Order: sequence, then C-alpha cells, then structure tokens
Amino acid sequence: MSRLADYVAFTRPRSIPVTLAMALTGWLASPARGHAVSDLAYLVAVHSILLWGGSNAFNSAEDRDDGPVNLLPDPPAIPPHLGAFGVVLMVAAIGAAALRGPSCVALVACAIALSIYYSWRGAPWRRGKEVVGVDNLINASGCGLGSFCLGWCTTGAALSGSAIYLGLAWTVCLFGGMPTAQIFQLRPGDPANWTSWLGAACTLRLGAVLFALHFAVLAPVSHGGLGTLVWAAGVIAAIAHSAWWSRAPLVHAYARMLRQMAVLTTAQLAWAIGAAA
Repeated sequence: MSRLADYVAFTRPRSIPVTLAMALTGWLASPARGHAVSDLAYLVAVHSILLWGGSNAFNSAEDRDDGPVNLLPDPPAIPPHLGAFGVVLMVAAIGAAALRGPSCVALVACAIALSIYYSWRGAPWRRGKEVVGVDNLINASGCGLGSFCLGWCTTGAALSGSAIYLGLAWTVCLFGGMPTAQIFQLRPGDPANWTSWLGAACTLRLGAVLFALHFAVLAPVSHGGLGTLVWAAGVIAAIAHSAWWSRAPLVHAYARMLRQMAVLTTAQLAWAIGAAA
C-alpha cells in the first residue's frame, strides 16, 4: 500500500455512504431544495470526506489504532503526521463550508471543536472520549442533530424549530445505535467508554429501547406513505435485531454491527425520501 493510500485509508472511505445518509436526511427534509447535483457534491466533499474523514484520521492518530476500528477492519501502520493530516482536512471543511453561508460554517466549526475535544490525547483537559456518557453524546449529536442541520442548511434554508426537532429525533436513534460499533473493539484494560461501562448486552438492550423512543418521537411528524412504512419496518427490525444480538453480544460482533448499520441507514433514507415526497 502506498503512503498516500495509507492516509486515505484512515479517513475510512467505507463510511462515506453512511455519513452521507445522515446529512442527506436533513437535505431531503428541507423545504428549499433546488440544486440537487451541486448540493450532493457539496455534502460528499464537505461533510463525508473533509469533516468526517479528517475527524477519523485525527482520532486514529490520537488512539494509535493498530487493530480493527469501525469500517476499517484491517488498518495499515499509522503513517507519519496522520493527526496533522486530519486537522488539515477539517480546516479545509470550514473553508469549503463558507460556500454555503455562515450557518454551514458554524455547524462545521462546532463539529471540529467537538472532534478535537473528543480525540485529543495531549489536551489540557480530559478528552471527551474518556468521559463516560459524553463520548456517546458527542457521537450521537454529531451524527444526528449536527449532520441533519448541515444537510438542511446546505439548501439555503434557515434553521427552524422543525429542523432541530427532527435532528434531535435522529440523535435519539443514534445514541442507541452508535455504541454498538464499539462492541467488537472492547478490550480489557482500555479506558472506559459508554459501551464498556454499560456492558455489551446492556448497550444493545438500551439501544432497542432508544430505537423505540425514536419511533415514538418521529412517527407523529412523519409524512406517511411508502417511505414512512419502510422506515417503520426498519426501526422495528433494528429493535428486534438489537434485542436478539444482546443474547450473545460478543459473537460475530463486527458482522452484526454492519447488519444493524445497514438496516438503520436504509430506514433513515426511506424516511427522508418520504419526507421529500
């Protein structure tokens, strides 16, 4: 693998479809869509490649990842200055966000601040990744509310109470779903995080409860139709899968995480398409 490919690997390109779906949900729910091609290109570049890719690279550099991580099951050796590479990508995201106005800049800047707080091992504070509960809140709010609002604002629409409500509904779902990506990485002696503190089985059972809460919060403001039905079926499937997985949480944990992620991402896109109809 070439040196450049090593740097690209740590941006976790396999995460692009998942992170794009998060932002695309807000874009599809926005009342002001008008430039589909340029908006989608912008979200891929700014949200999925620069912001998320940079955050992933910075996190891996700070953790010195030498084993499987989420959507990077076989990472190469850490290349030199990977952390600086991640920061450069994140800073570039701020510049690119300026193309769509101050709201996008503010959202991207907030995400970068949270990313650095979450990952920076040499900071004069205890990093967010090692504060139980805060770690999951950062991940869930960034993937939920933050991504939804960036997709919404990319269209030029102003943030509204409706956008925040919908983004929070997805945050509830992701607060239950994000920790399941840590189950296959649990190792004795690692710093405590939300998943290790709760235990794998309890994490999955709580996830099922939060998926149900997400359904209860979002269903009353959903648009109905086929998209909403597919979303509802996906959420119910995720509840059942999480409860079933909790019976043997460490068995095939990576494969089960991918299956649950696929179900929830498909459900999310179905809901968003229904909202745009």
